[in-house]
Amino acid sequence: MAVTWTRAWWRWTGGPTTRPVERVVRVDGRSRADEPDDERQAFGRWVRKRPRVDGGKRRGDGCGRRSLSPTWVLAVGGPQSAGRGGRVGGVDRDASRLAGLQRRLQGIAGGLAVYDEAPDNVSSSTYSSTPSLPGCRVAPGRRADAGLPLARVTSNRIDVEALAAMDGVGRFREVLPMLMDPVAFAEAFVSGDAAGGCRVPSRGMERHRATLRSCGVASDARSRPAFAMKAFTTPKKDGRTARLVLDARPLNDAMRRPPSMDLPRLRDFIAEVERHRFAMQCDGVSYFYQFPVDASISRYFGIGMKGCDMLLNVLCMGWSWAPCIAQRASNVLVRDLGLAWVDNFLVLGGTLDEAERNVAVFRKRAQAARVEVRAEGDDALWQVRSRFVCVGVEFDLAAETQRHRLDPAWAERWVDGSGMTAVLSGRATARQFAEVFGGAVWATDILAVPRCHFAALLSFAGRLGGRMVGAAAPVWDEVVDVPPSARRELGALRKIVRENPWVVGGVPEDTGSVLWTDASSRAWAALLEAEGRFVDGRQGVFAGPDADAHINLKEMLAFAEGVVRLCWAPGAQRCRIDNAAVVGAVVKGSSSSYAANRVLSRSLRVAERRRIVLCPGWVPSGEQQADPYTRGASLPRFPAPLSASR
Repeated sequence: MAVTWTRAWWRWTGGPTTRPVERVVRVDGRSRADEPDDERQAFGRWVRKRPRVDGGKRRGDGCGRRSLSPTWVLAVGGPQSAGRGGRVGGVDRDASRLAGLQRRLQGIAGGLAVYDEAPDNVSSSTYSSTPSLPGCRVAPGRRADAGLPLARVTSNRIDVEALAAMDGVGRFREVLPMLMDPVAFAEAFVSGDAAGGCRVPSRGMERHRATLRSCGVASDARSRPAFAMKAFTTPKKDGRTARLVLDARPLNDAMRRPPSMDLPRLRDFIAEVERHRFAMQCDGVSYFYQFPVDASISRYFGIGMKGCDMLLNVLCMGWSWAPCIAQRASNVLVRDLGLAWVDNFLVLGGTLDEAERNVAVFRKRAQAARVEVRAEGDDALWQVRSRFVCVGVEFDLAAETQRHRLDPAWAERWVDGSGMTAVLSGRATARQFAEVFGGAVWATDILAVPRCHFAALLSFAGRLGGRMVGAAAPVWDEVVDVPPSARRELGALRKIVRENPWVVGGVPEDTGSVLWTDASSRAWAALLEAEGRFVDGRQGVFAGPDADAHINLKEMLAFAEGVVRLCWAPGAQRCRIDNAAVVGAVVKGSSSSYAANRVLSRSLRVAERRRIVLCPGWVPSGEQQADPYTRGASLPRFPAPLSASR
């Protein structure tokens, strides 16, 4: 870290006078855009610095525009120590203070300013705590994870060829060339030109160079990489270390989309787990870093760094193909044994003996492919359990009926987080809302709460997301006003998550009846079939605003009328609809239309009160029994034979 001496001016907050400070430390490597204003904070005091404007081209700027000098200014001493030791600011009073300052600079990772205390005239709410620096504060606007050291990662490398030999269905072998074959990698580019390239410099990543090199994650580039991209760090769950992520959007934009990950849907994942009684859980150690990348391909995974660029030698977190490769590899390890969720492995068994046999087979596969795994949390490795937390879900397979709920630790963080407080207050940044809304989607999926009950929240999220996607440069720190209706619905969901009730799996007994619903441009009809005949039915004509509604909404209205008017018996109610959009909305519990969500919410609340589980299915229009009664035919006298609809 380059440390130089320069001159600045004190601005004493206690009065209008200014006092000169002889020496100020300047730490190079920070861009002017990161500094909030011309007044710099340093160890609990204020410093006024005149920005120096450089003409000409700096490395990494990409053009010759005039730019502000990338400096960060820290002041030594304070107004209360002025005059001590015969020097203004007391800088030379004790030489050990300079040594202490240099030690303190080691905690200023990549330009992160660390303070002993907040200035008296600055609200403490503008500071965020730094987990790795207890008792210290971070300058407003700084990334709280910028000071975290990079977590040590494994140097183990998976034998991908041995793993491919175990692939009985060929899904992993299909994507393996993206790691090993430069020709196949080049063919994945949309334009066919794999050498277009770019260079985007990273900020403050030079300090991680030794860690990346020692773990074999990256090596110094001997020539210019095809793509040298921006790297950054994000905090790990322990809050004390960070993980490396590459902003691979330039590379992703140049390549075609990856195939399906083969990741199971969350509801299917939960349902499969609850069909068993025992499970063993483990996860891959630095899983993405265990996948080696051929040297001829690593030149596409460059990290733009000051001084010398680096090349990733392992699977790149941030590359669009990486999750697909990792998930398909995990599926090979757990095939016919359990489930995998990227780097989480779950080996299942209906009995204890079956679970232990499956664990033994999984261990052999992991050893043959040289996959390094570890136990999740405080569990012992290879331990079979009936109650555990996996992918944010707490499972209880030992209960009389298998059940699940949200991970209590995650639920507490989401309910009481600062983002939730800001959104419920009505004014929050787009980033805060996105984080809270993402948690809401996760919570509703796990707790089996239909998202159509939160139509206003979904509508606002859709509008905000559309604005961000359409913007040339999305401003995620922009403050947005959250509508009261969306806040009320979020508050209701927050109450459910705080209670975190257990959800019992399984499907109730079938009611023995089938609900047929259909709609045309002017009318709707619903029939209830039981014991091979029609036992009840309703029909009507659309009037008012509904008469001009989209056909999908009319089909949803017909479905809602059928549920409310005809379905009374508790249990699993089969429904037959010839509109795929309505079937999908009922299955998911939500629609992309605000009006459809309101209608669906009404029908699902009625079904819940009557203890009915709706099981929709699609049928061709030619087989829809209710179709004739939407086109002018009158309902028959009930009960009526099935041939009455023909």
